[in-house]
Amino acid sequence: MPNPFKKIRIKTLCVVGLLVFAWCVLIGRLFFIQIIDAKTYQAKCNNQANLKKETKPLRGTIYDRNGKALTIDVVNFSIAAHPYLIRNKTELAMHLSQDLKGNAEKYQSLLSSDKTFVWLEKNVTLAQFQNFEYYEKYPGLAIEKKITRYYPLGEVAGQLLGFTDVDNRGIGGLELQFENILGGVPGWVTVQRDGWGRYFNRPDLPSKECIDGNDLTLTIDQEYQNILHEEIALAYTRNKADKALGIVINPNTGEILAMANVPAFDPNKPSEYPLSAQRNAVISDIFEPGSAFKVVTATAALENRVLQTNRKIDCNPGYIQVSNRIIHDHNRYQILTFAEVIQNSSNVGTIKVAQMVGRENLFGFIRKYGFGAKTNIAFPGEENGILHSLKNWTDLTLAQVAIGQGVSVTALQLAFAYAAIANGGLLLKPQLIKCIKSKDGLTIYETRPSFIRRVASAETMSQLRELLRLTVRQGTGKFANINGLAIAGKTGTSQKVIGKIYSQTDYMATFVGFFPANRPKLLCVVVLDNPKGAVHTGGGAAAPVVREIFKRIVNQSDELFFEEPETPPVTQPPTNLVLESKPTSSLPGNHEAPTSGFRTALSSINQSSRMPDLYGKTLRQALAILQQTGLEKIEVEGTGVVVSQNPPACTPVHAGTACRLILESSGSLFE
Repeated sequence: MPNPFKKIRIKTLCVVGLLVFAWCVLIGRLFFIQIIDAKTYQAKCNNQANLKKETKPLRGTIYDRNGKALTIDVVNFSIAAHPYLIRNKTELAMHLSQDLKGNAEKYQSLLSSDKTFVWLEKNVTLAQFQNFEYYEKYPGLAIEKKITRYYPLGEVAGQLLGFTDVDNRGIGGLELQFENILGGVPGWVTVQRDGWGRYFNRPDLPSKECIDGNDLTLTIDQEYQNILHEEIALAYTRNKADKALGIVINPNTGEILAMANVPAFDPNKPSEYPLSAQRNAVISDIFEPGSAFKVVTATAALENRVLQTNRKIDCNPGYIQVSNRIIHDHNRYQILTFAEVIQNSSNVGTIKVAQMVGRENLFGFIRKYGFGAKTNIAFPGEENGILHSLKNWTDLTLAQVAIGQGVSVTALQLAFAYAAIANGGLLLKPQLIKCIKSKDGLTIYETRPSFIRRVASAETMSQLRELLRLTVRQGTGKFANINGLAIAGKTGTSQKVIGKIYSQTDYMATFVGFFPANRPKLLCVVVLDNPKGAVHTGGGAAAPVVREIFKRIVNQSDELFFEEPETPPVTQPPTNLVLESKPTSSLPGNHEAPTSGFRTALSSINQSSRMPDLYGKTLRQALAILQQTGLEKIEVEGTGVVVSQNPPACTPVHAGTACRLILESSGSLFE
C-alpha cells in the first residue's frame, strides 16, 4: 500500500526547492544590480530624478557717455502649479494672494482643479513678486523667470542699439555686434525630483555659476541723440522725403555723439516694423554726395599749390562740355575766384580746377580722405562706398567725380572726411564705444582717440575752413547760418540714379556743417533722400536742419559754442591722439580678432622749419602763425590781407630769418 505522506513530502520538497531557487535568483539579481552593476543603475536613476536647470546671466547694460541707461532688463515671472502635488492648498492660496495682491478664491479654485498643470499668474513683475525665492522651493509650484530687454528711448536709438530675441540674445545693432560682451555665460544647477514628481534644490549636487554680461558705455550723448532724431524726423515729414539720416561727431576725437535714421524703428516692438527699418542707414546706405565732394578737389588744388584762393576762373557760359557730355551750373556764373567757386558751388569752376589737378592727384586725395573703404567702425553692416579704379578713369570720370558724381559714399565716411578739415588734417578712427566694464565696475576696455593718416597740411585745412565759412555766410549754405555762431559747411545736391540714368525729379540733399569754424567742436551731417517739399537742394532742405540741431545743442549745453578769437592752426597731431597702426577694429566683441599693442602714442611734436604759406591771411593770423614757427623779425607793409611774402612759402627758415609781408585791402577774401 503506497505511503500517501511520501507524495506530499515530494511535492513539498519541489515547492520549497522552487521557492529557494526563486529567492536565489532574486538575491543574485539584487546582488548584480546593487553591487556589481550599481554605477550603471545609479546613473539611470540620476538621469530620471536629477535635472540640469539653466540659470540665465544678467545681460550687460548699455549706457550713454553720461551714464544714462539706454537699455533696461525687465524681469517677469510666470507661476504655475501641479495641483495633485500640493498638500495645503488653502494656505498656499492665502500666501499668494497676500504677495501678489490677487484673489485668494481664484488661486484656491485653480489649486483644487483636477488638471495636472495650471497657470496661476503670467508676466508678474519683480516689483510685484519680490518674495519669488520662497515659492521657487515650494513643492508643486513651477516658477518661470523671464528677462525681457526694454529700450527707454524707443525709436530714438532703435537702429543704433538693435534688439534681442525671446532668449535675450542680440539680433541687430550694438546688441548683435557685442553679443559675446553683453550676453554673459549661462550657468546651471541640479534639481532632484522625488517619486511624486516634486522638485528639490540640492546644493550638494554639481552646479555652475553663470557669469553676468559686461556693461557697455557709448560715446553717444542721449540729449544730442534726442535732438538729432527729432530734427531729422521733422525734416522727413516737412520735405516728404523717402528717408532722412544724420550723425553728430566730435571732429577732434572721432567720438560719435548721435546717429539716427527716419523712418524709425522701435526695438521694443520689432515685429511691427519692416526689416528695412532696422538698418542703420548712416553706415549702410551709399549715395552720390554731389557738391559736398568738391572739398576733395579743393584740397588737392591747395595742397599741391596748383592755385591760390584768389585765382580767377572763367565759368562762362554757365556750362562745360567734357567728351560727349555737357555739365551745367545751377546758376550762370562768369568770372569767379577759386574761393567763390567753392562758395557758390560752381560745377564748371570745380571741373576746371580738377583738370588742373589731374587724375592721379585727385584720386590720391579721395583715398586719403577714406572714401572707397570702410572706416571699420564697431558696428555691423558697414559699406565701402563706390570708387572706381583709377585705370578706368576717363576725362568724363574726372569731371564727374570732381563734382561728386560717379562716386558713392556713406554719411559716416562724409562726416569723418569733413572732420579731417575741421581738426587740421587728420583722418580719425570713428569711436562709438567709450569703455567696457564688468558688473562690479572693473574696466575691461577703454578707447583712446586715434587717427589713421594725415590728409593734408594744417595750413591747407585752415584755408578750406575759411572757404567753408564763406559758403555759410554768403554762399549756398546760408540757411545754416546762425548769428553769433561761426558755422562752416558745404551743401550737396545730387541726382539719384534711376535705372541707368540720372533722374530729373529725384535728388539727395546733403549738408555738412561744423562750428566754431576756427576751432570746431561739433560736426553734423544731414542727408535727405528724395525731398519733395518746396525745395530739394542741400542748401534749402538739409542746411536748415543742421542749423536747428546746432541751435538746440547750444541752448541746452553748459558749454556755449560762441565764436572764439582766431588762433593759429595746429600743425602737428595733438598728443591726446594716437596713430592707428592697423586700421581694423580691436574692440573685444567685434567679429574680427582683437589685436594687441595696436596703438603707438605720440610723445613729441616736431616744429616745422619751413616758411608757411600766408597768402590770404589777415595780419593777426599771419603774425600768430609766424610766432608759432619761431620767426620774430617781421616787416609789414600795407593793410588788409597778405598778397606777397618773403621768404616764399616752403622756403627753409630758422629763428633769425627776417620776413617781409605785403598786405592789400582790395581783393581781401577773409577779412
